[in-house]
Amino acid sequence: RGKTFIFTGPSGTGKTTLARILANEFAGGEGTIANLEEFDAATNSGADAVRAVVGRTHYRAIGASPVKAIIVDEAHRLSATAWTTLLKPIEEPPKHVYWMFCTTEASKIPKTIQTRCLRYDLKEVPEEAIFLLLEKVCKKEQLDITDDILEAITENSGGSPRQALVFLEACL
Repeated sequence: RGKTFIFTGPSGTGKTTLARILANEFAGGEGTIANLEEFDAATNSGADAVRAVVGRTHYRAIGASPVKAIIVDEAHRLSATAWTTLLKPIEEPPKHVYWMFCTTEASKIPKTIQTRCLRYDLKEVPEEAIFLLLEKVCKKEQLDITDDILEAITENSGGSPRQALVFLEACL
């Protein structure tokens, strides 16, 4: 159970970012492209695509760390057959493999998978934290944006730091 994770929560709250950070940590801070495979289940939802990924997990990463992290984004889009294909690989992954499933719809992940994973539910980010993020970005990027505009962006971001940053960029 300690090598397979589910990250759930609203869009833009950092599920995939958190998975990438963990992948780098599992690689001892030495993560490279060899240590991380991101799999987009929205466009590759079938069992054959999943089997191909599973096949690649038998090989260790080349470089400073042998760890491989597989991030399955939009995991709720996988077909029932694809999930069945994943049962054994996530229950008994090779020592060097970590699985991370990111989804906005946890209810669509089969219970047989959920019971094999550590689950983390991310929540909408409070407006105060989003405002502070925007201030920090503006300062670092030397952007001259008024607090009124930052407040409007914050209020309309829906608790999503990513959406707030998209709005900020649009304002520029």
